[in-house]
Amino acid sequence: MAPKFGNYLFRNLKSGAGSPEKASNDPAGAVSVEDQDIVLQPADFTSEIGGALNWGSQESREIRVKLRQTDGLMDGRVTISAKMLRELYPGLVPEQLKEETSFPVSLRTVVLQLQNVMRSPNDASPLAGPPDFDTPIAQVAREDEGFFKLEENASSSTSGSNPPAASSAGDFASILPLIREKEQVRDNPPAAPPIQVVAPLPAEESAFVRGVPGVRGDPGVVGVKKDPFADLPKPKLPPPKPPVAASPPPVQEIPKLPEPDKRPPKPQRRRGLELLQELFLTDDFLDAGQVAQLLRGFPKVRAALIMLDDGTVLGGDLPENYRVSAALPAPALMRAVREFGTAVSSAEVSAFTLLADLPISIFLEGRVCMMVVHEGRGLLPGMRERFSQITKALDALYDPGDKDD
Repeated sequence: MAPKFGNYLFRNLKSGAGSPEKASNDPAGAVSVEDQDIVLQPADFTSEIGGALNWGSQESREIRVKLRQTDGLMDGRVTISAKMLRELYPGLVPEQLKEETSFPVSLRTVVLQLQNVMRSPNDASPLAGPPDFDTPIAQVAREDEGFFKLEENASSSTSGSNPPAASSAGDFASILPLIREKEQVRDNPPAAPPIQVVAPLPAEESAFVRGVPGVRGDPGVVGVKKDPFADLPKPKLPPPKPPVAASPPPVQEIPKLPEPDKRPPKPQRRRGLELLQELFLTDDFLDAGQVAQLLRGFPKVRAALIMLDDGTVLGGDLPENYRVSAALPAPALMRAVREFGTAVSSAEVSAFTLLADLPISIFLEGRVCMMVVHEGRGLLPGMRERFSQITKALDALYDPGDKDD
């Protein structure tokens, strides 16, 4: 399993060239990692808030900060606060930004500039950690790195016959040596000489008496087997009778079940009532007046009027500035529009809309006509089909030829 980036970075920062354990061994006294300068340019600020910085105040258009003046490196997200930038470079941060504002910085830029002070992987054995930093996290990191290098050695050893060159995992390989199976070169065995097989002649094989070697049988009966029970008396048996075909078992007639009574079709009015209940999602017994009241609850519907083709009003009303008596010829008008549409485009017209201050849409199915006053230039998507189904259900509900409830 490959070591995690956080473990690698945490271990290298803690045991880098500027760490206390290496500073004690290095007489030159290398610079601490926390005091390492990081050069930042406008492109290194990754968020949009970085564009608010006033880079015109800096002649070189770059700033230098130390690692200890940044935050979040161990979490994989480097940021620097507006307060720190104001202290280091006055005029760089606008006054509108608060001191708690954090500017995200490119992690790649920071890590590349810290490589010269990080610990090299060949400085010490990967399995041996500093004595003052032996924590469970460090142990897991060392184990991850050891297993990763073990997998690399195993994959390189199986990829070719030549052993891999010496790498940074030499110390680890000396502790856990790899066992390789020697290849044994086997010579092909010599080919066996051909064996000649001669099959005996059938006449010679049958000429000898079975069970007595070297004794030949009668040449006249060669190849004929003799029945050993030929001399015994044979019983006289009656001639076999011809087989009699078995008669099929009698077929029992299964009594026919009485056919279920065919239910008469539902009355037209009941089908219309059930369709209305399904469209309005209710169990109430609806009529034209109740349907008109329910239609007013639809989006953008102001009023609805339901009538028969002879002008009989079944329910509903129109707005105050509309005359109900003038709306009675609506069924005849709808029939004329339907005939006109069929003659012009050969298409059936299910409804038409009169564009006024409040548009009026008229639907006609059978003997029932429905007028809907609504807002907008037209009906909402799907409402025209829904109103047509409601008109069909009302026509079935008020069918004059159906007297059954």
